Amino acid sequence: MKISELQTRYGLASKQSVYDRMKALQINPVSRGEISSQAVDELDKLHKFMKSNPGAKIWEFPRNVESLSSGQLDNSTGQIDKSSGQLDNFNETLQLVEAIARHFAANQDPLANYKALEYAANHIILLPSSKIKELTGAKPSKSQFQRGTFIFTKTDSKIGREAAWRVQMTANAFRDAMRSKTANNTRWLDP
Repeated sequence: MKISELQTRYGLASKQSVYDRMKALQINPVSRGEISSQAVDELDKLHKFMKSNPGAKIWEFPRNVESLSSGQLDNSTGQIDKSSGQLDNFNETLQLVEAIARHFAANQDPLANYKALEYAANHIILLPSSKIKELTGAKPSKSQFQRGTFIFTKTDSKIGREAAWRVQMTANAFRDAMRSKTANNTRWLDP
């Protein structure tokens, strides 16, 4: 079917509306200005959905639905009445949000916690116990403990209801690493 005929078929105000719907459904022309009958079927389903759900957005169209019935979209919950045969998009949306969150967490700076501790040590910032646990992965214990190159000392102060901790870096943390030999027997320069 010709794309130019779709504007009239669906009673749309502009050709751009047709292209917006095609883009949302990831429909590409099979030849210049024409789409497949399967693509027309998908656009028909979308049109029926839009007519039966006034105010609905194109992205709310349930992609996995084979046939649409007279179910209504509940705009307050974003769910579609399952008794009408339509699927609930909530779980798919939730999975997408979780995937995006995992992506951002995976792409976080691997040295972010180290940099935060180094900043706290250099600027003499006291941190609460919960922040120490978040940054080191270990619950603070005793009045002083060490994790890697950082020494944590409990102060008499409180931050809210939590103990306040002073963060310091060990004096020779970097010097020892710079003096060690690498695998190919080259030496780092001493400071």
